Amino acid sequence: MKKIILGFMFLMTSLIFAQDGYIGYWMMPKGKFIINIEKIKDNEYIGHVVWLKDLYYPKGDKMEGVEQYDRNNPDKSLRVESRKVMGLLVVGELFEKDSKLQGGWIYDSWNGKMYHGSAKLLDENTLKLRGSFDRWGILGLSQKAKRVENPEKYGIISNEK
Repeated sequence: MKKIILGFMFLMTSLIFAQDGYIGYWMMPKGKFIINIEKIKDNEYIGHVVWLKDLYYPKGDKMEGVEQYDRNNPDKSLRVESRKVMGLLVVGELFEKDSKLQGGWIYDSWNGKMYHGSAKLLDENTLKLRGSFDRWGILGLSQKAKRVENPEKYGIISNEK
């Protein structure tokens, strides 16, 4: 009986993962930062920066020692030290369609650019994020993010379990 119950629990966990495989913590290339992808109302997927390799601007930067903020935003009113990169919404308005997330945007705070966004799971631990100049996704850049299995290792307090 225990095997049947454990098997059922494993099946249910697998089905939940298959439905919400996008949800979780994702390390961007070169280990520069981690975003948390979550699903909110109306089945929209969004992502916030939850960890930065360099929380403060590095030695030699004109803002050396200051916590990184959205200093390159094209909207001058948003280039304020109170608008930190940590916690910044960088992925939004993505909705699942045709086995991928699409229709949204991706914001790159390091250059202050907003892109048309899409995302696709390549496998359970690899997420391909694409930021495009055009809404069809033809001209742009893709990056592969890796799932973070142990967010506590990075000081992230996870409420997933």
